[in-house]
Amino acid sequence: MAFEYVKKDTPLDRMSPLVKLLLMSLALILVIQCTKIEHISILLIWIIFGSLWWLVGKVELSSLGFILKLLSMLFVFLFVVQGLTYRFGDTTVILQLINFPFFDDHGNVVVNYGEVTVGGMMYGLLVMLRVIAVVSVIPIFTMTSPMTKISGALTKIHVPPKIIFMFITAMRFVPLVQESMDAIIEAQKTRGFDIDAANMYQKFRRAYVPIITPLLLLMFRRAMDLEVAINARAFGAREDITNMEDLSFKARDYLGIIIIVGIFSLMMYLMYFETTSITWRYLSIIVSTILTVMNGFIVTTGLDVILQNLNQFLLSLPVLNWIGGFLNQNLLLGYGAIIAALLIVYVVYKLIRRTTRKKKRVKR
Repeated sequence: MAFEYVKKDTPLDRMSPLVKLLLMSLALILVIQCTKIEHISILLIWIIFGSLWWLVGKVELSSLGFILKLLSMLFVFLFVVQGLTYRFGDTTVILQLINFPFFDDHGNVVVNYGEVTVGGMMYGLLVMLRVIAVVSVIPIFTMTSPMTKISGALTKIHVPPKIIFMFITAMRFVPLVQESMDAIIEAQKTRGFDIDAANMYQKFRRAYVPIITPLLLLMFRRAMDLEVAINARAFGAREDITNMEDLSFKARDYLGIIIIVGIFSLMMYLMYFETTSITWRYLSIIVSTILTVMNGFIVTTGLDVILQNLNQFLLSLPVLNWIGGFLNQNLLLGYGAIIAALLIVYVVYKLIRRTTRKKKRVKR
């Protein structure tokens, strides 16, 4: 589970939850201040720093994959929307999806909101990295800290017990909902209702109804059971709450705080005093070097001529001429028809694979 505690003997498991809560808080503060495209380099450094905590805590990478999979459609939406609407920075047009011009008082075209620009895509990347910078540190807190330690640590800093209870309950219900949903899906499959074999339209139309309905009813039942349980245990009757474990700060906790505050201070220094010129310059050099090497390899091997001839041939086909024309821009090296052909091949491959799976299920 992406948010459930997994018992391991790592430095992060032995560290106080307050240190990891500090990491989450500083990540949120950093993301709020990263509003310019030049801040992409700052976010990349912070994400690399967060990934080191994943390695130290031995957190499963499958958890990060699960989170990114949930956010994949959001990332695509951000790229498309920001690419079409953001009109600062580099205004080079990558591709034109539709023709949606905006005119001024004199009838001149000021901007065409059907064009995806480089600045818009870069800003979409910035927003995506802001989301990843915050989301990627959440499993570090939840998957390396048991609920008892989190509750005790929050009590130590005088957080009201009711707020602690709501926080712990919300964290516990996330993996509980996921487990319940998986169990309901498996139960529906045993009844002959296979959601994996349905297409996107069928899922929205009728597949999720027999899953969401019992899931909501089950969650309501669990909420009622939880209410009976906390009343039976006289929740909130005592104020002098005690803890079974020693939650005092150790040397490793102070070391973790020094590292987190030090990296955060470095990010703030680069953001406000160096205007991210150092990190942005290095990032630009790396990207430019990679593109130069790739372009030199393509030109030396004559691959560019082959690709151009192939692209012209594909553009002579009616369907690919209509689709590839939208993608056939200078920034994409004029290979729009090749991209369109690859997209069509991918769609056909997915359709054939789904049909083959259905036939195998029928034979079984």
